Amino acid sequence: MREAAPGVLLALLPAFLLLFLSSCKAGGPGQASAPGRQEQTRANGQKTSGYSPTTVGAPAPQITVYDPAGHPLKLSDLRGNVVIINFWATWCSTCAMEKPLLNRFYSVFRKYPHFRLITVLYNDSADNARAYLAKHSYHLPFYTDPGDRAAAAYGLTGVPENYVVDKRGILRGKAIGPVSWDDPGVSAFIKKLLKEKE
Repeated sequence: MREAAPGVLLALLPAFLLLFLSSCKAGGPGQASAPGRQEQTRANGQKTSGYSPTTVGAPAPQITVYDPAGHPLKLSDLRGNVVIINFWATWCSTCAMEKPLLNRFYSVFRKYPHFRLITVLYNDSADNARAYLAKHSYHLPFYTDPGDRAAAAYGLTGVPENYVVDKRGILRGKAIGPVSWDDPGVSAFIKKLLKEKE
């Protein structure tokens, strides 16, 4: 039985690596972190002692982000819409894997009158985002987060991180790491939220 143990470890190794590389650390370019730390350290480096500001079923933390022209967008102004908040960065390799799927997802759902996508840059610049999106022909709206206030409000530990807010401003879903935006279950979940009344 002892001889079988190394085989078991090798079989589990790819799954472990996938989990470990599933997001880029909030600290900045070139750093990776394992998921599951979202309740230990916020984006600003403060320990949270097990507290998570993003509890599914509770009101979503209110944030203000800014479009490339510097105009503010408040989450509270989007009440009555289903909102996806996607934290990302151009230096994040995991974000690069997620972006084409998110772009295709957005090309479908942007046609729904009560759907909004907010992609929020973390530790990155608007110029970098503009060049990155143009290079890949992505048509995703992006916003900046001066002072990382939105990141801190959501207890960001890495990118990408995704949050779904319903029409009443309640957090209905969160994913620490990338989302399979081409999964039919994801589309069905968003369509269900879009049908709900405020």
